[in-house]
Amino acid sequence: MTRRRKNLIHGLSRATPSPLAGEGRGEGASVLLLPILAFLTCLVLATGCRKAPPAAVAPVRDVPTVRLVKPETRDLVRTVGQPSFIDSYEQTAIYAKLASYVLKWNVDIGDRLKKDDLLATLYIPELEQEYNVKKAQVTMDQALIDQADKLVEVADANVKAAVAKVAEAKADVGKFEALVHRWDSEVGRQVSMVADRVLDRQILGESRRQLESSRASKDAADAAVATAEANQLARQADLDKAKVDVEVAQARLKVASADEQRLAALYSYTRLTAPYPSIVVLRNINTGDFLLPATGDPSAAPTSADQSTGKASPVYVLARTDIVRIYVDVPESEANYIVSQVDHKAGDTRPVTKATVRVPAFQNDDMPAEVTRSSWALNMRSRTLRAEIDLANPDARLLPGMYAYGMVVIERPGVRALPQATLAELGNQSICYTYADGKAVKTPVQTGLRADGWVEVLRKMVAGSWVDFTGDEQVIQCDLSELADGQAVAVAPK
Repeated sequence: MTRRRKNLIHGLSRATPSPLAGEGRGEGASVLLLPILAFLTCLVLATGCRKAPPAAVAPVRDVPTVRLVKPETRDLVRTVGQPSFIDSYEQTAIYAKLASYVLKWNVDIGDRLKKDDLLATLYIPELEQEYNVKKAQVTMDQALIDQADKLVEVADANVKAAVAKVAEAKADVGKFEALVHRWDSEVGRQVSMVADRVLDRQILGESRRQLESSRASKDAADAAVATAEANQLARQADLDKAKVDVEVAQARLKVASADEQRLAALYSYTRLTAPYPSIVVLRNINTGDFLLPATGDPSAAPTSADQSTGKASPVYVLARTDIVRIYVDVPESEANYIVSQVDHKAGDTRPVTKATVRVPAFQNDDMPAEVTRSSWALNMRSRTLRAEIDLANPDARLLPGMYAYGMVVIERPGVRALPQATLAELGNQSICYTYADGKAVKTPVQTGLRADGWVEVLRKMVAGSWVDFTGDEQVIQCDLSELADGQAVAVAPK
């Protein structure tokens, strides 16, 4: 507000009488002048308080002073820890396969078991009887096979006897053929002698009768050969039938044996055994219970652990505790550095990733270990890799369900690293600023492990190509938000 306007307002205020002045000065005039005074005051204030726009000032940019660092060869160690719990290496729920009665139970919770120890014996009356019948059937079928084998031996002997009869009959045929030939020659000779009256006709007649008798004997021998050969064929047929009977009996035995094995498998379900060395975690049966596999134990108490009258309930629950497992979910950024014992056996030349397990129940003593196996695939929701750590537990001190803290130690020895302050994130790309010809040059960088304020640097972008870090790069360290690509910088003295 100018001095002239201030004097004007002051003069008006002095010339205007106060409405509270004495009555002799006139109240009407004071009342009329008040609105005029207020209007002029507002007008002066409105016009006098406006400020002229400031003149444009050119920005002053100072050249930032920066420090230069080079990539160092360092051993980076990063520990990824996560709350976890102890889990048994194996835990098996034992169920009843068939509807059955509990004949006897042998073990209770806390009992230490060896492999194949008997847990309980169940009773299924109809299955037991059917199994006994089938075993008897198998025994009978085996006896029928033995009988058929004996019949084969008898039939084979009969065939051999028939073959001998055929040979004997053929020998008789040869003998009678010789007699026929002899008497035929004799009759021919005697006919000439009778014609020359040298031999009596009576002798010729006797020779002819001998010839006829020999021919009849030969015909009889031929018939005997035919009979013997027919008998041989019959005995051979009996032998073939006996062999077929053996094959049929053997086939019946196979069918009966297969059915017996089926029933034996079902009957074996009446004996519940331990699948491996373990400890009984839960028992849900009592003597005489009727077990229904589809619905569980109808007599189960509603508050019984792991037991329900509406669904199948385990008869026993066994846990293997000579080895226990601890789980650690490794974030995606470190997942590629996990090398398990399984990976190492498969040919991965990198050292197995070390681990540490801390159990608060044991005064937080750290137990050294290694990553035994990993899931290889990441969980799509949490973007983490499941790593499992196995711990030997021969004395069963580590109990399943105990709270634990698992830590995976990722080591990267002898890598090139830069201070974390030299790197920034631009979108999804890590960048740094290198120093060249007095200017800052924005350089995209591929990074690795981050630990203790250092970042492993793998490669950098140069002229559109990725190249390895050499260790001679001059990298700018300062407040990177003040830099721009190509900006001039001053290097601070060392």
